[in-house]
Amino acid sequence: MSASLGGRSRPQAALPATGNSRRGAARPPARSRRRLQLALLAFAAPATVASGSPAERGGHGRVEEVPLHERLAVVNQVKEMYSHAFGSYMKHAFPADELRPLSCDGRRIRERGDLDAVLGNYSMTLIDALDSLVIFDQLGDFERAVKYVGESVHFDLDVEVSTFEVNIRLLGGLVSGHLHASKVLSGYDGSLLAKAVDLANRLRPAFQTPTGMPVSRINLKLGKPQQVSSIVTIAEAGSFLLEFGVLSLLTGDVSFYTVARQSAVAFWSRRSSLGLVGTAADVNTGGFTDGQSTTGPGQDSFYEYLLKAYILFDDVELLEMFYTAYAAVEQYHSFEGFTYSVDMFKGLMTNTHLSPLSCVWGSLQVLVGDVVGGLRTVLYWYGLWMKHGALPEVYDTKTEAPTTARDSPLRPELVEALFYLSLALPGDPTVFRIARSIVSALDSQSRVECGFASVADVTTKRLDDRMDSFFLSETLVYLYLTIAPPEDLRWVLPWPLASSVFSTEGHLFSLPQVDLYKVSRMPGRQEHAQERFPALGSRPLLTCDALSPFEQVSVKHRCRTKYVMTAGYQLQSLAHAPMRCRQQEVAVLVDASSRNASRRGEQEPGTPMLLRGIASSLGPRVPALPLLAQRPGAVGEAEEECGRCGAESPVFLGAAEGTAALEEAHGPANQTVMPARASRPGVPERVFTAPLQDELGLLRLDLDRPPGQVPAFSFAPARHARSRELFARRRVVIADPLDACTPLVGEDGLGDAGRYAGKIAVISRGSCLFLHKLQTLQQAHVAGALVVNHAGEGQELQVMTCPLGERGAGRDVHIPAVMLSHEDGAALMELVRSHDREGSSVTACMFAEH
Repeated sequence: MSASLGGRSRPQAALPATGNSRRGAARPPARSRRRLQLALLAFAAPATVASGSPAERGGHGRVEEVPLHERLAVVNQVKEMYSHAFGSYMKHAFPADELRPLSCDGRRIRERGDLDAVLGNYSMTLIDALDSLVIFDQLGDFERAVKYVGESVHFDLDVEVSTFEVNIRLLGGLVSGHLHASKVLSGYDGSLLAKAVDLANRLRPAFQTPTGMPVSRINLKLGKPQQVSSIVTIAEAGSFLLEFGVLSLLTGDVSFYTVARQSAVAFWSRRSSLGLVGTAADVNTGGFTDGQSTTGPGQDSFYEYLLKAYILFDDVELLEMFYTAYAAVEQYHSFEGFTYSVDMFKGLMTNTHLSPLSCVWGSLQVLVGDVVGGLRTVLYWYGLWMKHGALPEVYDTKTEAPTTARDSPLRPELVEALFYLSLALPGDPTVFRIARSIVSALDSQSRVECGFASVADVTTKRLDDRMDSFFLSETLVYLYLTIAPPEDLRWVLPWPLASSVFSTEGHLFSLPQVDLYKVSRMPGRQEHAQERFPALGSRPLLTCDALSPFEQVSVKHRCRTKYVMTAGYQLQSLAHAPMRCRQQEVAVLVDASSRNASRRGEQEPGTPMLLRGIASSLGPRVPALPLLAQRPGAVGEAEEECGRCGAESPVFLGAAEGTAALEEAHGPANQTVMPARASRPGVPERVFTAPLQDELGLLRLDLDRPPGQVPAFSFAPARHARSRELFARRRVVIADPLDACTPLVGEDGLGDAGRYAGKIAVISRGSCLFLHKLQTLQQAHVAGALVVNHAGEGQELQVMTCPLGERGAGRDVHIPAVMLSHEDGAALMELVRSHDREGSSVTACMFAEH
């Protein structure tokens, strides 16, 4: 049954449909385009990107540039489409929330179930499109829109709305609109920020749950509804970081960011041993109610916000979460150029359905530096798009046809991925041709007299009476940014594109700047990160240069050619390493330094220890240490795997070759020779050095850029050390109680176990199951466990397993654990206790030598 929306009625406001102005200045003349440096291959096959500097790659051949007049013709076409869409909304729908382009009126009643849960009679499309008006150089409309929203829009409405949609569309639009107004409007009074704070405070009661995850519905006037569902999707719970975080920087009130962050961490801490999360969870218990893991509906923006929140707020813990999640998706979800849904506990494909929301993965691949992967994703999705000139909401690759969900609501995700490719491959003609074909299809099949209509059925091209606000805020914006010459963008954007982060709704946020934000850094995050990640500190540490999860998966992907998309094939591929009998020898590199030595500024680390143990079969495998000096010609497991399939192998260097190569490229290396402990004769010396080359041929985020700048893509080998070591090395703490059979307690003997978070905990064997111990440690948010074996003769190290593993027990364990001998464990605990008394710390990293 249809229901009238709450809120006061508004007169048709005095906002002219269109009208542009640009500071009264003439547009600067266009300059010549930058030459293409990376070449794409044909549409039919995935491409490869050669490693090396851009100058070195320039020798691979020139690619013909797009003539300027062709580019400008499409730019003008997109601008005209935006003017038609926005003008139609203003003429036929405003001040309603959405335009009905076939009926030529506004949508004012709820009649489509969850689709209308965002409606509230607050001119949603206008707010959602605020920053796009600046991007399209319609400053006259922007100024009038800001004035109208500041004077006429309010949120004291007795209406129940979608918490997630109101956040990304309305709150994001207000915050981004405020940032743009602060830069381009003289005399702006900050009214949009006041509206944003009011709206955010009305959303905050949704987070008042036992887990801190928000409920999916909120009443803007009355707060959390009495009968609201306790089930929330991961995208709903994890996609507040950007909007609430930027609001914290603008107001100096860190509590907005805190509640958003706690929600994301709450369900991430319940991930499976594979590093996967489900689609939906219960906000009261935290348990997953839908165990399907996907990059599409219900999860897409969660991954996006982890990486982008790190870039905006320098929150390193979120980057660690993203790297782990990214590696898990690449390992279990990725097949050819698509990412399929899988079971979060088994990693097996659940169906062959695809949603265009999964295109966001291509954007993240490019953002994280895997340009090859992003290009492959875009080409595969574009191939699917060409079948119908649109992307259906659900497509089945088994039947090679859309399912019953055949509509296409003009979504932006494919165009968004194309935009990020245009940044990584500037001026590339293939990117331009794809964008141009999408523009032509939208203009020819969706344009109607009163705007642009979604496609109700991609097979018949029947239209739907629907033009979502994201068509203005995202789809047309990304098309314009993909095609427009760089000179145009520098002219219309209020700050450089390189200093910008886009929300999942396409809202443009600038990186922290003194003239826009009240604070330029999230209070307390830097200190928290340095406590959690010792490698961030200034004191020199022994290098523990383990392959990150992202790199491990990338090595495997070099070997992949064709996938047989059946669960049986996946089971066969996993059968060679069953969890219960998996045995992995692990080394533990321990580093300790005196507090007095660090005070004197000495650069010499303390006495190191190199311990050995056996990894648990519960939880993830311990990462390898490939650049640890080995015998000349020796290869690791990854090279052997690649060798079997004929792919190019990564390079593993011996000590002499590695040192010589490092000195030749970067001068004398700072290296630490690590002798084995005296009690273990016969163990060869090993040399730990910085990474010598990009052995995977991947562009990566340059994490050494100072705050306030978007991390750049870098080929420089010296830049990779931080990203690899950052999450490998952790502080060591002794658990209390030592057997970890009951909840851990803090230093004061009370229940505060916060001191264990992000650290490696030393525990003893016995008194309860290994599974029980690891689950107890996970509740204290530890990063890993070192289990000390019993004393006495005949106490051999063993693989820690779970008696009921075949029935699914232990599938929620996601921290690595290693069993040490009693001798090594006792020595380590004595070292930790002595440094605790001195007020200094001991750090360690765990790595597999093969």
